[in-house]
Amino acid sequence: MDYTWLADRLDGRPRVVVSTTSTGTEFRRELWVAYLYGYRPVEHRPAVGSGSWTVLVRDAAPTARRRAEFMRNPDLGPEAASPVEWADGRAAGRLAPPWAPPGWPAWAGPVPPPDDLLPQIPPRDRRAGRRTLWLASGVITAWMTNAVRWAWSGTPGTAELVVSGFLGTLVLLGGAVVALRSRRPRWGREEEQSGP
Repeated sequence: MDYTWLADRLDGRPRVVVSTTSTGTEFRRELWVAYLYGYRPVEHRPAVGSGSWTVLVRDAAPTARRRAEFMRNPDLGPEAASPVEWADGRAAGRLAPPWAPPGWPAWAGPVPPPDDLLPQIPPRDRRAGRRTLWLASGVITAWMTNAVRWAWSGTPGTAELVVSGFLGTLVLLGGAVVALRSRRPRWGREEEQSGP
């Protein structure tokens, strides 16, 4: 598991788009590397064919900035405070870390958390948008049914038809906006996203 390709892309730019074929735990480890370098995911979509792409943005939280600076310029002295848990493979009976990031010595590297603590992308909640669309389509269907009935019977005037058509269109557009917004992953505030 060598994440140098990803670490090289996470160079402090405000926004990075990463394409990957990783899935499951391996994908979540890539999110962990992004976390180490001070980034958080804001969008994730499957790519056409195989793989996926993820949009990462730089996390503005002070802890994320300290963590990213440490990853780019590690101070591995025995007395140095480290915002990242790391392993020294030179100690007797210890294995070398699974990955030595760029700028780190080959015998040192960050220690990945257990698989169940790796960061992940929260599931999308599409139910709210679908419910609103069903409601909007029901209102539009009822309005159209009444409009046809009114047109044949001649009961309402033009003003009533215009007002009910306007309201029905607003409900439909509102349902479409809610449905489109619910397709995006929901993320909390930056302070809540600073940990894996």
